[in-house]
Amino acid sequence: MMGQMVVLSAEEVSKVLTIEDAIAAVEEAYRQKATGKGVAWPMVYEQFEPGVADMDIRSGELAGSGLFGLKLTAWFSQNPKKGFPEIFGTTLLCDNATGEPLALLNASAVTGLRTGAAAALGAKWLARADASKLLVAGAGHMSTYMVAGVLAACPKVSEVKVWEPVSDAAPEARVERMRDEVAHILGACEHAREASTYSIEATADGQGAAAEADIIVTITPATKPIIPDAWVRPGTHISCAGADMPGKQELASALVARAAVYVDDREQSVASGELEIPVAEGAITPEGIKAELGEVIAGTATGRSDDEQVTVFDTSGIAVQDLSASKIAYDRAVEAGLGTVVEL
Repeated sequence: MMGQMVVLSAEEVSKVLTIEDAIAAVEEAYRQKATGKGVAWPMVYEQFEPGVADMDIRSGELAGSGLFGLKLTAWFSQNPKKGFPEIFGTTLLCDNATGEPLALLNASAVTGLRTGAAAALGAKWLARADASKLLVAGAGHMSTYMVAGVLAACPKVSEVKVWEPVSDAAPEARVERMRDEVAHILGACEHAREASTYSIEATADGQGAAAEADIIVTITPATKPIIPDAWVRPGTHISCAGADMPGKQELASALVARAAVYVDDREQSVASGELEIPVAEGAITPEGIKAELGEVIAGTATGRSDDEQVTVFDTSGIAVQDLSASKIAYDRAVEAGLGTVVEL
């Protein structure tokens, strides 16, 4: 007898998982990883056609939650011409005592929330206590989750600016939609944050916005730095979420060299994260990484040392984030009677 597996659609996941849940889930995943109960296994990455279609598999175990699993993401850039989305993602959860598959989830509904949560946790644990101004570099789909995550995790943040580095124009129309999307995401939380407590504005002046920001979040596909060292004032925290594949870089190597650097996974950050190119250029060594953020959360490493320090957190994306968030969605969906039960 193979047992049963629950299949959850994107709509079903969105009914039971909030940004607040994702922040708690990713924080717990980082804590488990730091204490030896969570493991991120090496990423598998293959290109079907370079620059056109690829796939990656991120897998790991959360022993503290009784599960292991994987997320498979497939990117096919020509799909919109065929009426399909560019990206398909699925997450498989399995019982780590028996290997039994428990759930198969649409990963897209989890990915945005958990990525926003990871960037937000960098700000929560490494930004100055009085940080109130946020700059998000990148105005794509994922930027909404960056804004919502930081606003949920950092109650003192009240002023948000959104800059699109690829274009000189301020993304006014995009930010107009973002205000509604962020309000919807935050409104679904148990501790909902009122829209009157923050502002979200578009800006075409990335340099000026960076100079004023207490927190910067980067979420772009850049392969050349978009944030030079000279733009960033002392005391700033930067969460980098865009560099998730080899060859990507959002921060100037000199900026990384100046900062106290934290990561979600040491090996991956150097192999395919924000630190890959700075390490190759000799701006920083792997030994120069201060700690994994989970070690700060678990209390085994120190975070920011003073209000003048520049801190950088590189989140290149690891499976334990997805597994922890997906477990909450799975448990709640079962409780609510959602999902399709499949006999294996």
